[in-house]
Formats: sequence, C-alpha cells, structure tokens
Amino acid sequence: MSFAALPLFYLLLTLICAAGLGTLLLRPGAARAGVVWAVAALLPVLAAVSAALTGQARANQTLSGFSSQPLTVTLVNPADGGTDARPVTLNTNDAACLERTLRLMTSTTRASLQVPGLAPIPLSQATKLEGQLPPQSIAEALEIRGDLRCGIIREEQR
Repeated sequence: MSFAALPLFYLLLTLICAAGLGTLLLRPGAARAGVVWAVAALLPVLAAVSAALTGQARANQTLSGFSSQPLTVTLVNPADGGTDARPVTLNTNDAACLERTLRLMTSTTRASLQVPGLAPIPLSQATKLEGQLPPQSIAEALEIRGDLRCGIIREEQR
C-alpha cells in the first residue's frame, strides 16, 4: 500500500467504525458495554490518524513542485540615524524559518537572525523585508513534515 493511499484507508476505516457504532447503538443489547465503549474510544484515534496522514500527504504534494535554492534578501530595521539594511543569503529551510518568524511577530516579540559569519540581525515587528521568501504554504508544509529546523532564529525573552 502506497503512502498516498494510507489517508484514504484510514478514512474508510473510520467511517466503517462509525457505522458499526451507529448499528450497535440502534440495537440496544446487541453488544456488551465494553464493545460499545471500545468502538467509541477508537473513533477519535482513527479520525486523528486520518487527519494527520492527510496533512502529511498535502504537505508532500505542496513541496513536490517547489525547487529548493538559496535566496538573498535584505532585512531593513529602523535605527537611530536612519535605517539598518543587511543583505543575507539563506537556504530554503532558513528562509522558511525567517518567513514564519516575521509573519508571527507581534509588538511584544523580539528575535534575532544568527547567520554564521555575520553579527546577529535583530528582528521585530518593525523589520521590513526586501526580496522574496518562500510562500507561507511552503513554510507550513516543511513544519507539518517535521523538516523545519530553526536554529538560525533566536527568540529573545522580554
């Protein structure tokens, strides 16, 4: 059985289990309480597995059409004497981490980009980006698959 068919299999298994539970509940006395309880307890587990496998399959599909390549962007921060513009070259994983961090920034969060060979670059809600990062869907797909490693971003405590 291929990985692509697994979500469909678990969805079908969940529906069969739900139909079985419905049948047992419509005919009181047809099954013991333990059987009804076990089938009812199995339903949320099957639904969760089905949803997780569907998410994995969609993440794989999203990433299948994406080519991984280094990106150069410029981070612009307001400074005392104007602006501080710093160009950086990032691989796809680090660029996706930066996209996620900048998208989720609030007025109270602070972080820094720790690029090897460069001084830390502060990130805040006021940080502007010049250049193109991977789309949000790519960052989310990497995160769903468990491939997003954000060692380059250091969140600071306030």
